[in-house]
Amino acid sequence: MEQNQKLYDFITNHAEEITDEWLRKVQDGRETKYSREAREHVEQEALDQYKDITYAIANIFISKKVNPTDEIQDWAQNISEKRVADQTPIHETLQSFKTYRMVLWNRMKEFFKDAPVDLDHFLRWTELLQEAYDYMVLNFTEHYYKTNIKQLHAQEQLINELSSPVIPITNEEAILPLIGDLDRKRISNIQSTTLERCSQHSYERIYLDMSGVESIDTIVAHHLFQLIQSLELLGVKSVICGMNPKVAQVAIQLGIDFTQIPIKSTLSHALDEMGSKQVQN
Repeated sequence: MEQNQKLYDFITNHAEEITDEWLRKVQDGRETKYSREAREHVEQEALDQYKDITYAIANIFISKKVNPTDEIQDWAQNISEKRVADQTPIHETLQSFKTYRMVLWNRMKEFFKDAPVDLDHFLRWTELLQEAYDYMVLNFTEHYYKTNIKQLHAQEQLINELSSPVIPITNEEAILPLIGDLDRKRISNIQSTTLERCSQHSYERIYLDMSGVESIDTIVAHHLFQLIQSLELLGVKSVICGMNPKVAQVAIQLGIDFTQIPIKSTLSHALDEMGSKQVQN
């Protein structure tokens, strides 16, 4: 136990030197995108982070805890969230981990030279160090993946909401511009979002502007028809605008009956016509 304590003391006493050397090696040959003031802040934050992991790793040599790697897990997960937020490529962080392990091991070799230890201690320490490093990398990559996926899902949801807006033009009327490729997932999201918003705002008429849709497949066409039927049940009349020939051909081939639905060549024509009717009334 005395030998373990000596190793712990050695690592913690040299923690600042270890992290300083790590930072110098990481910076070699790497251009920085930060200003001087920002760079100093980033560097100090990185030094603090790696000083924390140095103490956590040193602690495994003396810890009596059942799970002495809890601190390493917390550190790795915290770093993964920061790297995802900073959009740091995962390979850059793993390279930093590799550099850190090399610096720490080289410093430990100095301890072995100055304070010779028996083979059993040496083998046990190398085993503990490797286990701690592997555990750190595993937790980082796993949490990095989960955090990244969570962020991507949030971004995807935001994109879906922005790409299928129900835009009010009066208290009773709104426009749903459909733009780009309508795959199954997206049209399903548009369907649910549109029904929810039309129900909330009690629109009487909605203009489905399809001028930005180049083509659709059979599943998307069915979803679109289901959307129109569902809006009808909510008391919302649909007006299709700007349907191009390709989309019209798919509808005909599927036998989808749009004859009962007002169809206009462009959105502006539809709005002009409805405006004229309102003036006449």
